[in-house]
This record gives sequence, structure tokens and C-alpha cells, in this order.
Amino acid sequence: MPLTEVIKNTAKPIWFSIKDIPEAPKRLDGVLLSRKAEIDYRKVVLICNMGRGYLCNPKYISEALNRLYPGKFDLVLLLNEPQDDIPSYVRQVAYGSHQARYELSTARFWIDNCRRSKNVPKRKDQIYIQTWHAYLSPKRVEGDVAEHLPYEYVRDAKRDGNDTDLMFADNRLYEDVYRRAFWYSGPIVRCGNPRNRPLVLGDDVARRKVRDILGIPEDELLCVYAPTFRRNEEMDAYRFDYDALIHALGERFGRKFTFAYRLHPNIAKLHRPDFLQKNADASFYKDAQELLSATDVLLTDYSSIMEDFMLTGRPGFIYAPDVASYSDDRGFYYSLQDRPFPVAQNEEELLSEILGYSEDDHKRDVERFSEMIGLEDDGRGDEAIAKIINSLATPGVTVEEVIGRG
Repeated sequence: MPLTEVIKNTAKPIWFSIKDIPEAPKRLDGVLLSRKAEIDYRKVVLICNMGRGYLCNPKYISEALNRLYPGKFDLVLLLNEPQDDIPSYVRQVAYGSHQARYELSTARFWIDNCRRSKNVPKRKDQIYIQTWHAYLSPKRVEGDVAEHLPYEYVRDAKRDGNDTDLMFADNRLYEDVYRRAFWYSGPIVRCGNPRNRPLVLGDDVARRKVRDILGIPEDELLCVYAPTFRRNEEMDAYRFDYDALIHALGERFGRKFTFAYRLHPNIAKLHRPDFLQKNADASFYKDAQELLSATDVLLTDYSSIMEDFMLTGRPGFIYAPDVASYSDDRGFYYSLQDRPFPVAQNEEELLSEILGYSEDDHKRDVERFSEMIGLEDDGRGDEAIAKIINSLATPGVTVEEVIGRG
């Protein structure tokens, strides 16, 4: 190995250890709490997108726990800011606070959909359920793209994977990805993805709620454009003729459409370019599953939101004008053409795919794709995980014992 590489590899751990010094008091607090606090075997701490809200898999597991075992579990949500739309049966605690570290140090269960906080050490009789937020994405992730990720992230992800006690997957592809690329060697339950419940089983309440909030007229359908973010945070790839898109949708489906866009959370706070500003902005709507429940046609690019939307059976289209540069950045587990939605790389192709859309072809493509990745999702994964948690809410019972009992 060249001397420069040796120096670089030696310096990185030292530099990032120095960067961690400001967090030392919080870590010491977490260590002291973990040493003296007793574990509450009915306490479940939920963390969604590093405190962003009541979202994704943790939300739907929480709802299933309350539905199946009302009043049994102490459900604690760590939030960056208090929110008034959280159910009363969920306690809100400030993310990153001393109280949050206390809740983490005393909870039997940690449920997170990103990488967890590193300021509280995991104790022997605590159970960490990792519910990864991009459960079925064409984009290569984690260990499969480690060379593209920051050193500090990979270091913490390895620790996180080592602490994880349980993961789940509703498809064979990502079961393999979790085993290979998440630095994880524990049990993986094959069940539905908890957050998919409203997409597989339907949710009329959520559909009405979203339409009311966005102001969708009763006689109109909703088209949502939900592209993923680019590493450079530019939005030029999102620019195309939205009016022509809406006209083509109306011509093909025989109904008038409202058009809304949803920016990825990583860039949702950025200034909107002029070409977006005249359209409805759904980026503020945090629960993507509820938004998809109300969406009649979805347009996206490389985002895994399309694989979620697939479960509704409704039409979707992929607009990927920068596929060459995006593929060079990370690469894909499967090609865009493998996905069960028409792919367009320019506006002309997009309009043509919309006008030529075939419902029968789409159904066949979904069946083909599901078989290719081994997808099985009955919409009840939230209850499957809730039942496992209930079985584990006893001192000394291990995940392996419960999973082994079926």
C-alpha cells in the first residue's frame, strides 16, 4: 500500500474521533443512565427519519401495537419539534435531549428507520429493530456503495448493524441486500413491510384527508411528481412541460388532473425554482404512504417511492432525463426497464408513454417484477412485527427464540 494511503487511513479515525469530542458529554450521560436505569419491558422508543416526525415503519408498527394491545405498551416518539397531529397514546420527547437518552436507556425496544443515535449504548436485554426507510430501491445502498459514503457514516453504520437484533423484508432481493450490505448477521423476518398497509389494503380516510389538505376538487384526479434528490442538490432535472403532462393525462384517462410535486426530504427546505412555483407543493406532507393513498398517478425517477406505489395497482411513469450521470454515481440493483412502469428519458417519450398506457400491460409487468424480486406483501406486516414485539416483552426472551417459535 502506498505511503499516502497508509497516512490517510491512519489519519481518518483520529480526525473523526476529534470531531466527536463535542458529543462526549451526551455520550457520558447516556452511559451513566444505561448503567443505573432499569429496563421497562413495555416501553417502545420510536425514531423516524432522525426525529422528523411520526412516519414510515415506526409509525405503522406503533399503530398496530395500539390496535392489537391497547394500553399495554408505553410508546415514546423522539421528535425534533413537538407536533399536534401525533396520537394521544404516543408520548413525545425531544430528540437528542437528556430525556430522550433516559427513554432510550430504559426501553426494551428501539425502533428506527435510519441509523440510530450513538449517544446511548445498547444494553444486553434491549432489542433494536432496524426498519430501513428505503426497503425496496433500485439504487445501490450502504455497504454496496461504501466507497461513495463518508468514512464517519460507514463507521457508525457498521456499529449500528452490529447492534441490530431484527430486520424484516417483504422481498427476496432486499433480504439478500440486508445480509450482504448492512453489516448485519441476525434474523430477517419475511413479512409485509409495515408502512405498506394503506397501499395494499387501501385507506379511504387517508385519501380524503390528503385531498382536503391539498384542496383537490371532487371531480379531479391527483398526479404527484416525487423525484429523488441529486447529490449536488440541483433541480434542473425536474424541469419539463408540466402543462403538457397534465393535458396528456387528461386525454388518456378522461378526467381532469391536479398536479402536485413532492421534493425529497433532503432538499425540501431549499428555494423552489420558478418552474416549480406555479404548481401545488406537497413536500410539506410528511407521511408518504398517506400521500400515495390519495395519488391517482405517480411520476418519479429513481426513487423507491415508485416501488411503494406499485402496491396500489395504479398507473405510474418514470421520467429519468439524467440516467447516465445518476447511474455513474451509485449504480442500480436492477435496471429502470426492469421496473413495472414505463420509462422516458425526455419529454416526448414521457407524453408518448402516457398516451399509450395499457392497464393490462401494467398488471403483467407488476407480476413479472414481483416474481423477479420475490415480493410477497399482504399489507399486514405491521401486525406481524407487533406480535413479535408482544412476544418479546418479557425479561430474558430472545429474538431467536420467538422467531424460532414461528
